[in-house]
Amino acid sequence: MYSNSASMHGFQSVKNPTNHRQLRSKWLRYNCRAMDSRSDVQEFLDAARSQGATDETIVALLRGRGWPEEDVYRALAEHFEVRSGLVVPPYKRSGSAKDAFLYLLSFATLATWTIGLGRVAFTLIDRWLLDPFSPGDSYSNSYFQMADSLACIIVAFPVYLLTMRFITRELERQPEKLDSGVRKWLTYIALLIAAGVVVGDLITFLTYFLRGELTSRFVAKVAAALVIAGGVFWYYLSSLAQRAPVRKNTDE
Repeated sequence: MYSNSASMHGFQSVKNPTNHRQLRSKWLRYNCRAMDSRSDVQEFLDAARSQGATDETIVALLRGRGWPEEDVYRALAEHFEVRSGLVVPPYKRSGSAKDAFLYLLSFATLATWTIGLGRVAFTLIDRWLLDPFSPGDSYSNSYFQMADSLACIIVAFPVYLLTMRFITRELERQPEKLDSGVRKWLTYIALLIAAGVVVGDLITFLTYFLRGELTSRFVAKVAAALVIAGGVFWYYLSSLAQRAPVRKNTDE
């Protein structure tokens, strides 16, 4: 009823721009019905554009009715494809199974060689800072521990470097991968683990400090763990600060 009367009144007031603008706003206001199917959306877009509504106005109207922004722009893209016959190219997401494999491999080797490095540091601290209350042969297994830790570093660290080098080259060739969901999720997991180690070390250090049980050996081990975990945290936090460059249109 409103659309028919608005159309008849529109033909009578074409020569009056003010009445035409009022007519358009009334028509858009009274023809906002619930749209649950694509046909309703297409009909609304056709009618709105026939009344002279811009894309910004259409987006604002649909957003005001609770439409998510992504669905609004998807509907506009579908309307353009139907009316023009052109296909809007889909965005190729940067995340892939290969990216997940590379980042998982890098984080697995990172955990391996950092743990080995920590064990090497702890073994050296135990040998350099002797405990007078421990028997002299308590460090007889230190050579076996050192061999195991060095093996972890010798194997895992080169693999980590090669994996990170490959990832860096991929990011240089395809900068949009900096915004990959796989990269962000796995990097945040690594940050969470590193932050947990730092917080745990600080809690342990404060606990022993309040008990009055601090020793030079314990302080040195806490410092070594903080340096390793803090370095990992700083490196990956700085990597998240990188953003994919915004591509500008060549016509501008």
